[in-house]
Amino acid sequence: MHAANREEEARGLLRTALGLDAVALERQALTDSGNTVFRADLANGEAVAMRMSPRPATFRYTQRNLAALRELGLPVPTCRAEGATATGSFIVLDWLPGVDLAQALPALSARELAGIAATVHEVQRRVANLPQSRSYGWAPIGGNPAAGAWSEIFGPQATEPAADPLLSKLQATRRSLEGYFATVRPVCFLDDLTTKNLLIEDGAVSGIIDLDFVCYGDPLLSVGTTLAHLASLVNGDRYRAELLRCWNPQGDALRAVYFYASLWTLAALRGAESAGEPQRAAALQPVVETMLECAAGPKLEPATLPLSRRGWG
Repeated sequence: MHAANREEEARGLLRTALGLDAVALERQALTDSGNTVFRADLANGEAVAMRMSPRPATFRYTQRNLAALRELGLPVPTCRAEGATATGSFIVLDWLPGVDLAQALPALSARELAGIAATVHEVQRRVANLPQSRSYGWAPIGGNPAAGAWSEIFGPQATEPAADPLLSKLQATRRSLEGYFATVRPVCFLDDLTTKNLLIEDGAVSGIIDLDFVCYGDPLLSVGTTLAHLASLVNGDRYRAELLRCWNPQGDALRAVYFYASLWTLAALRGAESAGEPQRAAALQPVVETMLECAAGPKLEPATLPLSRRGWG
């Protein structure tokens, strides 16, 4: 749909759902969600987030998830309205102040970074107190995801070494961690709470967004994914060190963190190659190699090991 038509559709949905006109509508920049998101300033002085999806079921469980997380005391938005569109679905949420952690990182002090890492750890601790599932993977809170074991979410185990040397190392690391994966319980956690969806204002966490689904399994997956995102950011190493100090994974748990980070970063590397981005791919190569070394068994203190490579973000 043309951008102007999408904006007009959003205005109409807001008018119908809330009985208010939008005096200003600002489209938010997104990279991978597939949704259209607007900040809408309403005629009564309030601001809301209008999220629109081309899929009819995207927001089916969002309101229920938010209610459960709000009961835990988490700073999540309140749902104002939801429903169907001509081509998919929409949801209207209170607008929370702040910017994504990735945008805030360059200006954050060491004390602020430590506080944010501690808050993230506490958020995940509270979410882990929700009832466990009977299975593993992505689902709404209280749902039953598809995988019968944690290792299944990584796809079938390879029977032969891959021709790609980095992928071959990743496969070998996975095999060596299968014993650890077998001990993982289907604990609830926020898998996409990385350098995005975590809002920062005045050096502290001000909100958490994009909570359509949660994950059941190893909460350290979110730590590993965060480490992958941090490798291209100013202050990334410092925040990584604070996260690892808060979580304090040891032994195979620490190796698993870097396995998770390697999964994401290797996929980004191969994606850059496929997209014809040699500079980004070249910058990612040493990051993947270092993460795989850590996943095999860190030889350096992980809280101080530098991983950042500028220019590929």
